[in-house]
Amino acid sequence: MTEEVRRCTRCILPGNYPNIEFDENGVCRVCREHDRKYSNIDWDARKKKLEKILDRYRGKEEKYDVLVPFSGGKDSTYTLWVLKNMYGMRCLAFNFDNGFLDPGALAFAKESAAKLDVDLITYSPSFGLLRKVYKRALEATGEFCAACVVLMPTAIFRAADTQGIRLIAAGFSDMLEAPPSGSCIDRVHFKSIMKGVIPLKELKRDYFFPSWKRMFKVKQINIPDYIEWDLPLIYDTLNRELDFGKSMADVRYDCLGTPHSSFLYKTRTGFGKYEYLYANMVRCGVISREEALATVDEREPKSAPEGFEDFLASLGCDLSVLDGIKEKSILNFKGRNSTVRRFAIKLREMLP
Repeated sequence: MTEEVRRCTRCILPGNYPNIEFDENGVCRVCREHDRKYSNIDWDARKKKLEKILDRYRGKEEKYDVLVPFSGGKDSTYTLWVLKNMYGMRCLAFNFDNGFLDPGALAFAKESAAKLDVDLITYSPSFGLLRKVYKRALEATGEFCAACVVLMPTAIFRAADTQGIRLIAAGFSDMLEAPPSGSCIDRVHFKSIMKGVIPLKELKRDYFFPSWKRMFKVKQINIPDYIEWDLPLIYDTLNRELDFGKSMADVRYDCLGTPHSSFLYKTRTGFGKYEYLYANMVRCGVISREEALATVDEREPKSAPEGFEDFLASLGCDLSVLDGIKEKSILNFKGRNSTVRRFAIKLREMLP
């Protein structure tokens, strides 16, 4: 890769990453923050804490102990495998179809659920509603993924609530997948973005929790917060046990919108999603800096992906959405107060 911009000497983040700051050794702010946050984790203690949580929910409900959001990607598949085979949890796998679900990912999800002998349900919202939401999000913020980021947690919670499940265990790894700070959308952002364009009553069921009181009766955890997320081991396990057929070079294969989302993201921000994802992997020691640079050079979009205009047309948009895209952002819309957000997160972590 020809380095046209300055990059962190430890990871691969470029100089145009938000608030990057390099020290005298050329190491970026994000790497230093990563060390402060993750360098002294007691994984044995974390694992014992996970065991206590799972023990608390095991066998308490009639049929299921835990709901596992299951896309068919590596993280959700390994989460399901761990909970079923290592901890003996009675799992319900929940697959969400955002309108762009890769048929191969869905087929793999069905095959894996059958091999693991767990029940699987798939929720496919009306694409008519999704199309309107994606279109508005893209035109207003320069990205359409924000619609999924809000919709999926609501769908997951409703599935758990409907099935009488009080524990949700997902496979999101903050260490490996954390996006740039300040880039996460919340429901206040979402409501502000949709206001005056799509009536709230059309969005209420799919995009907003029925009540905070009911929501706080369901505990949510991420398994990578309690177990070291060893990617080589994960791929080896999944390929051996479930015929996964993927490697670390395959990122987010389950969503057909990923190439278009990546192109839009880089066009808007100047740096790519793969850059910060593989930078995370370098910090965690999963791959070398050289491997990350080579992979990003191969995968990061340098121009609009094949079928980009057709993809936009499927959302009711055209190339005019690129006009002024650098000035578009979810941060242009009112979001939840940061103090309230932190309090809500802490409160959820305190749930038994």
